[in-house]
Amino acid sequence: MPKFKKIILILAPLVLLYAFCLPWKLFRSPVSATLTGRDGVLLGARIADDGQWRFPPADSVPDKFAKCIVCYEDKRFWWHPGVDFLSIGRALRQNAARGEVVSGASTITMQVIRLSRPDAPRSVPEKMLEAVLATRLEIRHSKRKILLLYASNAPFGGNVVGLDAAAWRYFGRPAGELSWAESAMLAVLPNSPALIHPGRNRERLLEKRNFLLDKLCAEGVLDELECELAKDEPLPEKPLPMPDKAYHLLERLRAEGGDKAYTCSIDAALQERVNGIARSHFALYHQNMVDNMGILVRSVSDGSVLAYVGNTKGFEPGLRGADVDMVPAARSSGSTLKPLLYAAMLQSGDILPGMLIKDTPYNYNNFSPHNFNRTFDGAVPADEVISRSLNVPSVRMLEQYGAPRFLDLLKKMGFSTITKDADHYGLSLILGGAEITLESLACAYRDMAAKLASDPDDMPRELASLPLSRAAIYLTFEALAKANRPEEEASWRAYASGRKIAWKTGTSWGNRDAWSVGATREYVVGVWVGNSDGEGRSQMTGVGYAAPVMFDVFAALPPSHWFSMPEDEMVPLEVCSKSGLPASRICPERDTVWVPDIERRPDECRYHRVVHLDATGEYLVNSSCYPVEKMKEAVWFVLPPAMEWYYMKNHLDYRPLPPKYPGFESGSEGLNPIEIIYPQQGITVVTTVGLDGRGQGVVVRAAHRDTKAELYWHLDDRYLGRTLGGEHELMIHPEPGMHLLVVMDGEGASRAVQFTVK
Repeated sequence: MPKFKKIILILAPLVLLYAFCLPWKLFRSPVSATLTGRDGVLLGARIADDGQWRFPPADSVPDKFAKCIVCYEDKRFWWHPGVDFLSIGRALRQNAARGEVVSGASTITMQVIRLSRPDAPRSVPEKMLEAVLATRLEIRHSKRKILLLYASNAPFGGNVVGLDAAAWRYFGRPAGELSWAESAMLAVLPNSPALIHPGRNRERLLEKRNFLLDKLCAEGVLDELECELAKDEPLPEKPLPMPDKAYHLLERLRAEGGDKAYTCSIDAALQERVNGIARSHFALYHQNMVDNMGILVRSVSDGSVLAYVGNTKGFEPGLRGADVDMVPAARSSGSTLKPLLYAAMLQSGDILPGMLIKDTPYNYNNFSPHNFNRTFDGAVPADEVISRSLNVPSVRMLEQYGAPRFLDLLKKMGFSTITKDADHYGLSLILGGAEITLESLACAYRDMAAKLASDPDDMPRELASLPLSRAAIYLTFEALAKANRPEEEASWRAYASGRKIAWKTGTSWGNRDAWSVGATREYVVGVWVGNSDGEGRSQMTGVGYAAPVMFDVFAALPPSHWFSMPEDEMVPLEVCSKSGLPASRICPERDTVWVPDIERRPDECRYHRVVHLDATGEYLVNSSCYPVEKMKEAVWFVLPPAMEWYYMKNHLDYRPLPPKYPGFESGSEGLNPIEIIYPQQGITVVTTVGLDGRGQGVVVRAAHRDTKAELYWHLDDRYLGRTLGGEHELMIHPEPGMHLLVVMDGEGASRAVQFTVK
């Protein structure tokens, strides 16, 4: 019993030493960051911190390489316990016969140990330690795991470490797609990694590869034909550059998670096509010193990112701003948020698709927006406001809906970069006063498309909580699909229905940002074009620069379908053909349109009025100037004076009211012919001071229904002057303080507004 205890006391430390002799983590070398797409294709890689191409370990070793390396390095690998005693005996005999070391006996397991101890000396004691550690490794891991450790850390020439890095560096393909010849070449490299250098040792490398192929044939792994065909394959000429198809996405992931293997949903083939589209447009835009671009393609069904171009990195050496990832970068939104306001107002019942929105000069606390073409239409259908991206009607719509209310909706839609309150943004919120990202814009349009395409009875919770109804989204997308496309797409309406796209552009102030975003039932494409440093360029607009890129990307995607109308959330409504408002009993022409099924509606059409004419129908009459029994009754479409003035210029079919019959008393018909365009009631006007120290004055404007009318202007009961015909304008120089402006015509009609001057 004492002897037994002594044996235990002696063996116990040895057993413990053996049990804990192997470090838990064998390899601690830095690894390359890699990005792999949905189909397993490598999209990009970065060299490890120690200057090596060393990919993170894969899940398994490809079968071809496994057979090649075992055949070449360790034919009894699958059966020995980490040490091959038969190989040791063979090596001792050969070395003794030659009088020098000509053959080793390291197994693959022992080589894994040696690779994990790069600074250990090459000596007999070290070899014995490797053997002990190898047996311990065999206890810890399966044979396939050991083979994977070897394949992931073996040297493959130059600064290439590991099978996966070698497969891409020498053949440009994943290791699992290599041929027998390619797998055999890589299998002989760890034993002699210097053979891979271009222009050197080519014959020796070819000889070793073909020797291994013959050995595989002899063992029945390959047949003779396969062997001969494999031996005919050439060796790679030189190392290939690593793929870099999604530079900014990989850099973004590295910044968030460090260097490791990343997988993503990107479609490698589509990414390649989108990169090509970006390059072709960059070549043109660069001539106007527009150097940067971002493109994002998302799947509607699951929201996954299918293509990601963060910028023009690599398009040209030393390109300014190309390192900035423009997908998550916050930029002025331009007009891209207008469709969301349109959808929100449809859903709330504030507007109908064809309802006329006022488009006349507008000023609100010295905020005076203008349309892109610097003209006014007087009145524009709401859906046309969106399809034409008109600024002034959009501002009027936001004023009606409320900036705080709209801001709350935007935050619920995921625009996290809009962080200030409504007072900060004001009505400029709809014209680019806030900053958004290409990522959030594409995500918002994807969410709308996904909700519209979803089954309402089986809708994901995140879509069900989206603060826009399917009906409102459908009507918004229908309006966006009618937008005029760039000249390159002038014949788009002749395309198949699969090409129908709901799209919107945007241009920020100073032509700093050009946007375009489009949605179909299957895809959403978002594009930003500009300079990342904020420099604006003349002629750079969303329509001219971003939209062509977006349409080229859609052309590279499979054909898409259009959305079905959500009839369960919509009802037919009879509207006036002229005003787009719910038809009144006197509206002569009516249409039936589908609208959201909600209780609230705009009031009935207020533009059709019953008027009285003389017997000839040439004059407007009333009881003060014409016998009632001789009057003719007619229904007339009558817009307010300012709207009418601009509307007539673009609508030749508009008929203004006939002239008044002599003796006609104004006001009895309930129509005031005067409208003050500027200043508006209650606003504060800030006047500027010239170099001479005098105030620059204020231009006041008004419109009269009668294009020949003469208007008389008064400020605080002081006569200012008169204007004749058309749009009446007068320069005045009011003192600071509150003022009352009164405008009168020759027949006694008048308008008045109160305003303040600072």
